[in-house]
Amino acid sequence: MKKILMALFALALLTVGIGAQSADSISKASTTNYYTKTSLSGEDLWKAMDAYQLSVSIATVNADGSPNAAVVIPGVTKDREYLFFGLAANQTGINMKERKLIVLTATGYTAPKGGQKMSYSGARIIAEYVSDPALQKKLVEQNKDQKATENTYFLKIVKVLPIG
Repeated sequence: MKKILMALFALALLTVGIGAQSADSISKASTTNYYTKTSLSGEDLWKAMDAYQLSVSIATVNADGSPNAAVVIPGVTKDREYLFFGLAANQTGINMKERKLIVLTATGYTAPKGGQKMSYSGARIIAEYVSDPALQKKLVEQNKDQKATENTYFLKIVKVLPIG
């Protein structure tokens, strides 16, 4: 019995040590903008997305709090206020509809030449799912020439941040 209690005590101490790990040691890339010089914003960002020069991933949260990620190929509305894309019926779509807030990362890179280092470009985009049916219909009509349909997901661009 004494050995079991000692083992449980040791396990409890170990658990406390793991839990005391600094958040910065886990998420440091998110707290410092390392690539501000090569990050894109405004028309430069939208043109790079339109030209498929950036790989775009979308992050949402599942109902149980676990992360969900997907790759999308978004378009940008003419007024540059919304992103839009098609998506199969899957967990990412459910998460967008249920939790509304989405983070997208648009990243590209320039291969190193000579003595140069590889250069990253892109942006982080915070967006909100458009759930208003009237606004969705209006956005579809305004963007039909870009292949928007009634099944298209529209996201309101809330904020554009430099890549981490």
